[in-house]
Amino acid sequence: MTPSVFDCAAGKKLSEVDIATGWGSTTSARAVLERHWDTFITVSDFEYLASIGINTVRLPIGYWSLGPGFLAGTPFANVADVYQNSWSRVIRAINWAGRYGIGVLIDLHGAPGSQNGEPHSGVSDHQINLFNAPENMDKTINILTFISRTFADVNNVVGLELLNEPQYNSVLEDFYTRAIDAIRSTSSASDLLPIYVHDGFDLERFSAFVSKRSDFVIQDHHSYFVFTPSDMEEPASQHTNDVTHGIASSLASVSSGQRCNLVVHEWSCALTNQSLAGESNKDQARKGFCSAQMKVYQGTTAGWAFWCKSHIFLKKVQMVVLTLSSVHERRVRS
Repeated sequence: MTPSVFDCAAGKKLSEVDIATGWGSTTSARAVLERHWDTFITVSDFEYLASIGINTVRLPIGYWSLGPGFLAGTPFANVADVYQNSWSRVIRAINWAGRYGIGVLIDLHGAPGSQNGEPHSGVSDHQINLFNAPENMDKTINILTFISRTFADVNNVVGLELLNEPQYNSVLEDFYTRAIDAIRSTSSASDLLPIYVHDGFDLERFSAFVSKRSDFVIQDHHSYFVFTPSDMEEPASQHTNDVTHGIASSLASVSSGQRCNLVVHEWSCALTNQSLAGESNKDQARKGFCSAQMKVYQGTTAGWAFWCKSHIFLKKVQMVVLTLSSVHERRVRS
């Protein structure tokens, strides 16, 4: 989203750790990132969101954002001082949102060891070392309980998402259960905090997980149509048809089976050139696809979050460390 912060990054120049270990020194890397944090998202963005009726933002953060005290034994250990002032920026963003009556869902977007090997989890080596290393799972739970203790009493913090898009692993449900139990035990406020679990793109499996719980746990499902070969080639009009029929039916069925505790907290209007190639009116095809998604997600789930990447909708709001996506979310009831 901001190529300039990668100009002098190290390694593959893909992820957060590449920035932190590049730029010639930790002092320079910290200066680059702090300038980015201070200019890319500002208080005026929250003012604008409130003015157009947005009531919530999803705030994805990496574990490195919590600061040096959480980086021992991680790829960020030797560059921990880059993040000596990062946590204050997270708190500032939540306070800005609160100033304009906007709720914040805090999302642990990058966990120690990486939950999916993707650059957005902070690494460039594509290794998934969260679930095969008990110490990484323990660190992640410590991070989640710290976040909960810090923000559970904050009025405009509306929930905590445990992991973003984990690659499914046989221990994922057990990890979620351990994390939820640890969070619930930290305070009376944490016991009531809404907790969001991403389903690893397995809608049915985690519908069963959520439906068995009696506390306030919500399933987060992400919906994109550009990443698989079949999606890349399928015509836009067919994608729209899929959304309004099969996908709408699946979401409605899952939602009704888990007390409506289902959200679609990432979706976009993105389509590939191949999908649009056969459409006589490409703009109209994209608009129809986008409108159909909004209508279906609003009608079948408890809320949706639009993953904004373009000035067409607002401004570029996807950040390397601190990411904000505009959200319209109806209240989820357990």
